[in-house]
Amino acid sequence: MEKSFEIIKGARSFVTNLLKEFSIEQLNIIPEGFNNNLIWNFGHVISVQQGLCYLSSGEKPVVDLKLIQKYKSGSKPEGIIDSAEYDQLENEFFSTIDRLEEDLKNGLFKNYKAFELSSYADLRIENIEDAIKFVAFHDGLHVGYMMALKRVLKHTNLYNS
Repeated sequence: MEKSFEIIKGARSFVTNLLKEFSIEQLNIIPEGFNNNLIWNFGHVISVQQGLCYLSSGEKPVVDLKLIQKYKSGSKPEGIIDSAEYDQLENEFFSTIDRLEEDLKNGLFKNYKAFELSSYADLRIENIEDAIKFVAFHDGLHVGYMMALKRVLKHTNLYNS
């Protein structure tokens, strides 16, 4: 599991550096042809990790349930995210992974309920270890999506606003 946490933290470091290039207004832009924006992806990876690891174990998530609902799979940006909410997401981006690592070591996830991921045919998450491996994959997937958003934003006049 140590390697999975290393991968997750590396991806999240990459994301925080990528986001520093943009103003809060730019993070909220949904470019033509996209369904969401950089800041939604930022919140989404936190939401998915909390759902896959804590909620699927019957445990209380580390973040507020409203955040999980707002950024869950199938959701979309519902309005402008201000700098206060961005700061909250930024604080939870790494703290949720540190807490997950600690909770795993303390044996918190004993009642994990296995399930199949509807968006990935034939993929079944059997236990917390599978969930953490999937979080590493999922974070990487959204790194790629965020890089595509960055590329589009850089090639518009909105990047330099």
